[in-house]
Amino acid sequence: MRYNLFTSHVKLTNTIILFLVIAVTICAYFGELKQWQEIAWLDIVGEGGIVLMTLSWITALLISRPPGKVTTLLVLGLGLFMFSATLDLLDEWLKQPSQLWLSWFESLPAPFGMSLTSAGLYYWHQEQFVLNRQLRRREAHLREHEKVCPITGLYRINYFHSLIQQRQSEQQAAILGIIDIRDFAKFNEQFGFSEGDRLLREISDLLVMNCRLNDVLCRYAGDCFIVLMPSTSRSQAKELLAQMKAALNHCAFKVAKSKGAQFQHILTATMAMDLEQDPVQQTSQLHQQLQQQKALVGAAVY
Repeated sequence: MRYNLFTSHVKLTNTIILFLVIAVTICAYFGELKQWQEIAWLDIVGEGGIVLMTLSWITALLISRPPGKVTTLLVLGLGLFMFSATLDLLDEWLKQPSQLWLSWFESLPAPFGMSLTSAGLYYWHQEQFVLNRQLRRREAHLREHEKVCPITGLYRINYFHSLIQQRQSEQQAAILGIIDIRDFAKFNEQFGFSEGDRLLREISDLLVMNCRLNDVLCRYAGDCFIVLMPSTSRSQAKELLAQMKAALNHCAFKVAKSKGAQFQHILTATMAMDLEQDPVQQTSQLHQQLQQQKALVGAAVY
């Protein structure tokens, strides 16, 4: 679990805190403290355990998942359930007036929250289904070591070139995209190559998760990755690369005695695959676009 992912969920975290504050405020304002002998301690243990377990589930979601629809549905659903459970718990300490609106206020959030949680679980299932298909496809080629980078588990650039040649022979168009992470060499200098390799594996996993089933992702060189996107328009390719860039920006990579890796500049470029040009020349041309962007960024910095 990566605790600095909390910073990506500020609104959700504040919402959960607000649920707790509202529950305590309602009970404290309308309730009257019970006599010691009226308190059912066994109920307090049971209902208190439900509140604590629900809160722990919410915390686990916030520190282990990136922002998105699935995370929002699960956290809000559990938050509403926790709200009702908190009111039930506080009822064991405080007598509440028998008002209809207060009873509805206590009862309705739980089933509504469970509905949101169920929707979140449904979308989470779809997310895992797609991810598992990606992993199975990747695992199927891991035994072909000459085609796979041993550090990242991604295809090598030679295999990428052979795919371009295959598509050229079949006259099938595609878009080529490239992603480069700047200043990665400085990370290696500061934390060592072992941590650098671990970061590369983390980056590779994030990029694979944001690829579609038919996309092919390869490690081009060092901190540079290249992807072949069949049956894709230029605008769709740019959108896909933007999603990859956003995933990397949310990367929470922890390093000993450090706040972790932060990617200041992630550069991307795309081009349509040429059905006639040599594959090596095409990838070189795509990489040159990145070099031009680096020069522009460097000029802007200095």
